[in-house]
Amino acid sequence: MEHHVHEHPHEHEHTHAHAAEGKTVLITGAAGGIGRATVALFCSRGWNVIGVDRATFGNGFPEHGLFIQSDISKPEALLSIFGKAREFTAALDALVNNAAVQVAKPLIETSVEEWDAVMAANLRSVFLGVKLSHPLLKVRGGAIVNVSSVHAIQTSANIAAYAASKGGMLALTRAMAIEFAPDNIRV
Repeated sequence: MEHHVHEHPHEHEHTHAHAAEGKTVLITGAAGGIGRATVALFCSRGWNVIGVDRATFGNGFPEHGLFIQSDISKPEALLSIFGKAREFTAALDALVNNAAVQVAKPLIETSVEEWDAVMAANLRSVFLGVKLSHPLLKVRGGAIVNVSSVHAIQTSANIAAYAASKGGMLALTRAMAIEFAPDNIRV
């Protein structure tokens, strides 16, 4: 396996220089269960796939895709990710905000740092990722899929930070849909 030195030590990528003809999707949380299945689905439909995850993908990432190992909870990482996306493709046809972290403990035992980490990964990353992807989605008109959770509406004990982040995502999704409709971007 080749070893690459990266400008940002928290990133690693598997890449093909540029997207092939056709549609392109960027998927966060690409190495997890839902993310991996989403990568496979888009690939099976002939889409170019840009996958992002803080974990490695391992075998099976699309040969002509771009995988970026990076932590989307960090704004500087998102700036780098979308810079690489712009080098890979001139337009995005879809963005799938799937990445999430969870802290499973009672609210009164949740630290401010844990709360902030969940909000940074699950909500701020969606805000900033959408903001950075907007110029690429606007090129041909595209779609944004925000993967929320039943916990946004009906939750249980010991998952307050996650539930709050997913509830915030639902409100943000509605606001995006209104603001992005004139740009032919469906949310």
